[in-house]
Amino acid sequence: MAKPNGQTAHRLRRWLVGVLGLVAVLALVMLSMQPTALTVETARVARQALVVTVNEQGRTRAREPYVIAAPVNGQLLRTELIEGDAVEAGQILAGIAVAPEDQRTRAVLEAALAAARARETAAQASLEEAASLLTRAAQEAQRREQLFAQRMIGQEERDSYMQAHDAAQTREQAARAALVAARADVESARSQLLGVNGVEPGATQAIVAPVAGTVQKVFEKSERVVAAGTPLFQISDGDRLELMIDMLTQDAVRVSPGDEMLITGWGGAGTLHGRVRYIEPQAFTKYSALGVEEQRVNVIGELTDTNPGLGAEYRIEAAVVVDEFADVLTVPTSALFRRDESWHVFVVEQSHARLRPLQIGARSTEAAQVLDGLNEGDQVVVFPSDQVEEGVLVEALE
Repeated sequence: MAKPNGQTAHRLRRWLVGVLGLVAVLALVMLSMQPTALTVETARVARQALVVTVNEQGRTRAREPYVIAAPVNGQLLRTELIEGDAVEAGQILAGIAVAPEDQRTRAVLEAALAAARARETAAQASLEEAASLLTRAAQEAQRREQLFAQRMIGQEERDSYMQAHDAAQTREQAARAALVAARADVESARSQLLGVNGVEPGATQAIVAPVAGTVQKVFEKSERVVAAGTPLFQISDGDRLELMIDMLTQDAVRVSPGDEMLITGWGGAGTLHGRVRYIEPQAFTKYSALGVEEQRVNVIGELTDTNPGLGAEYRIEAAVVVDEFADVLTVPTSALFRRDESWHVFVVEQSHARLRPLQIGARSTEAAQVLDGLNEGDQVVVFPSDQVEEGVLVEALE
């Protein structure tokens, strides 16, 4: 057989190159027309324990703090205490130099005391006179009773002396009451010349701590004249703390006294435990950061763990446990979304996303109870994007 010449061989090579190029172009076109798998993150539907909580931010506060006020008018002496100092029960916190009365007022009060003492002396004399007359009337009445018994006088004379005796007894009782009133007037006039609690003007009244605790606030740090009743210090009662969480009223109705509280975000490692003591009976209006009007109520709790160093007005994050399930079918809440007024998820079946409705029950921040629509082991898409649609090809990352 004759060999092809050079020209024929050249044409054959060109034809082969063209055919190969055409095949390559067709392969690229076919590859470009094939759908690309969308990478998604997935999780499994599983049976597990479910803890349902209501989460809100809150703060600590002193439980039943004592506000100590000035007991008298006077010059408050400068205190050395500052916020955070520990004090013992009965410890002197500050002193008040009791303000003296002005001369005119004091002269009036001294005159009133002298007049009261004079009335007391007169009442004492009147009582002594009434007592003497009563003794004389009693003796006369007794003699007349004896004479009447001996038929030496008539009944009318006897009754007259008995009546005189009764009148003398009444006068003696009135004089005794007048003396009591006069003595009370003396004590009242004398008290006007004293400071509150019997402190002489110009003396120093000590302000003492009623309980052991920590000074939370010093209202008056400098020396100045204060009136009685002016707040001076606020002291905690034994450093006992309360947990105060302002919660939406629709969440607070699910909370009951005794519910467990899990405290995080307090600045230390680990979770602190507490319990709900009570829910305040009256709610209040509060505006959110977006300006939305909300009705909230304070839920008050206490730590059941040892205080790790929290003070009053510290910020915390609290999760109140309102329900617990030992073994239920759950799906991650990040897989749930609303469509047509019901809950849905995307389930991965044979590398394709399938839209599936479902019914859920109790729900926490991380998982929800599945009542119907999913089975244990189903693979669901979490955080589904807008690109995830019914039937789309997906590549699951679990």
